[in-house]
Parts: sequence; C-alpha cells; structure tokens
Amino acid sequence: MFRLSIHEEGSGNLEAENFDVRYQANVAFKEKTLAYSNRSGRYEITLKEDSGEEILSTKVGLGW
Repeated sequence: MFRLSIHEEGSGNLEAENFDVRYQANVAFKEKTLAYSNRSGRYEITLKEDSGEEILSTKVGLGW
C-alpha cells in the first residue's frame, strides 16, 4: 500500500490518497505535482510506503 499526501505550508495536510499499485501511485504523484506547481502558496507532495519509507517527495507552488 502506498500513501500520497499533499501538505500546504502553514495550514497542514490538504489531501491524501491510498494506492495498492505503485505504478498508479507514481502516476498520481506526477499528476498532483503538475496540478499544484502553478498554484500560489507552498506545497509538499510526498509518496510513502506503509512502512513509512519515503519514496518520492517534492516541493511545488509559486511561493517557493
């Protein structure tokens, strides 16, 4: 199981999704990265395994 979460600096978690298949989680990570990259503010998008191991992480938004 994989967990994709989006955190906005200063306000906490915005949304989170769970995926059973890593490929689907990777695609969702890329889609969310594109969706949030042109928004005002600062966002951190992370993809983690159930064990807590971080697979992917990026910071996006126009506030960086």
